Amino acid sequence: MNMGQQRIGLSRRGFLVGTGGALLAFAAACSSSDGDGSGSEPSGPVIAHKYGETQVPTDPQRIVSVGYNDQDAILALGGTLAGTFDWYGDYPYGVWPWAQDLLGDAQPEIVGTASTNIDFEKVAAVAPDLVVGTYSGLTQAQYDKLSAIAPTVAQPADFADYGVPWQDQTRILGDALGKKDKAAELVSSVETQFDDVRAANPAFAGKTVLVGALKGPGQFGVYGPEDPKVRFFTELGFVNPPVTEQITGNFAEISTEQLSLANVDLLVWYAGGGYGDKLRAELDKTPIYQELDVVKAGRTITLEDAAAEAMAWSTVLSLPYALNEIPPRVAPLLA
Repeated sequence: MNMGQQRIGLSRRGFLVGTGGALLAFAAACSSSDGDGSGSEPSGPVIAHKYGETQVPTDPQRIVSVGYNDQDAILALGGTLAGTFDWYGDYPYGVWPWAQDLLGDAQPEIVGTASTNIDFEKVAAVAPDLVVGTYSGLTQAQYDKLSAIAPTVAQPADFADYGVPWQDQTRILGDALGKKDKAAELVSSVETQFDDVRAANPAFAGKTVLVGALKGPGQFGVYGPEDPKVRFFTELGFVNPPVTEQITGNFAEISTEQLSLANVDLLVWYAGGGYGDKLRAELDKTPIYQELDVVKAGRTITLEDAAAEAMAWSTVLSLPYALNEIPPRVAPLLA
């Protein structure tokens, strides 16, 4: 997901130079020379991804997550985190409350943040036996640097960057960790919860939904079909309006005039990260927005609390919380 659009001011840039030769020597010592897991470590499954295929070691014990939310699925599967990516939230080790209990005694190193991106030296320093980044926008260059340190599983090729569905993410990581059955159980459990909520809210079925966000002063954007927040609603029975078919990534900026395209059955504003007040201020001074039928009918909702973040993360650990909190708020709008 282009999370720089989701959260104003976030950037993703990383660089590996610094200790150069020392880092490469360290990487060679803790991994095979080609990073495909084919050295002295027992051979595990082969995982396909955007940049090819990676043979991972059997039963990896030191896993580094460079994906924005991969840590949740890793912990849910019983994996041990040696390093993790701190997306946002100021929580210990980059792990949110819904996953903290699963950390146990582990104290993973923060190997990257949304503002600084991946620190390759820190990745190497924790001597991982597996690096994963399924919910990410890893470039070929970043992947090459990581795979020189340890076998690396990048984002899948079948979806947009930051667009892997939570089910696929869980299954991919389940395969990588040798926990295929556990992954299937986790996916089935959450899908059952979606089924139950959908059955309890038949009014959701077939209603069009658009999920938007504030991009900057006087600037708005909408999320595309592959964004997890949009998928959250379509899995509840909502459908995407035709306008989203024009979005090639998972987020597109729209002009103030294009807000007229937001006349849908339900308009959702994502305002996580404390942007709720800024969003409301911008909308209040945008006359064209006030004239939308969906606004006049009161079928808009702004999500900005922990439930919104659980929806944005969209993992097997966060989704149950979002399912408990968000549908009861939406249902009265469509009554």
